[in-house]
Amino acid sequence: MRRKFGLAAFAVVALLQGSAWADAENTLPPLQIAHRTGIKVVIQINDAGVMQMNGISRQVMAAKNLHDQYAALGMKPGQDYVIVMVFRAAGSQFLLTDNAYDAKSRIPHEKGNPSRAIIEALQKDGVKMYECGVAMKLMGYQPDDIMPFARVVASGIGAIVDFEQSGYSEITP
Repeated sequence: MRRKFGLAAFAVVALLQGSAWADAENTLPPLQIAHRTGIKVVIQINDAGVMQMNGISRQVMAAKNLHDQYAALGMKPGQDYVIVMVFRAAGSQFLLTDNAYDAKSRIPHEKGNPSRAIIEALQKDGVKMYECGVAMKLMGYQPDDIMPFARVVASGIGAIVDFEQSGYSEITP
């Protein structure tokens, strides 16, 4: 009960202070990433959502943005941070080769897999990619349909749980 009253009082004070309180926060410099070593992240790619302008997976782009933010801070992949990506459910299509993407994707694109270049660049920077075996069966994908550097896991959800138990923070952008 005491906690509820405290939060309610905080809300009333914030309302009474009005927009001046919010504006003051807006004028402060952006908060920076504080933890710059020992970072372990597993990113779940489970949605078919793409960016309208280019067909790139929104979740893949979010993974790239995180990687780029760390790199801009001078953090070293494999030393200061580790990112792994688990592709499952509708997101499993983004690990397809160009030919398989054209033939099997629910979101066809005129030039093959539009997320391929970003995924390949992330892989070259040490990001590991895992494809859900359950999704592969459900979608009719074969091992040669997925990019050769991706590792098939029996269950995407199981892999995410295993990564979490190994100290990775799970993100689903």
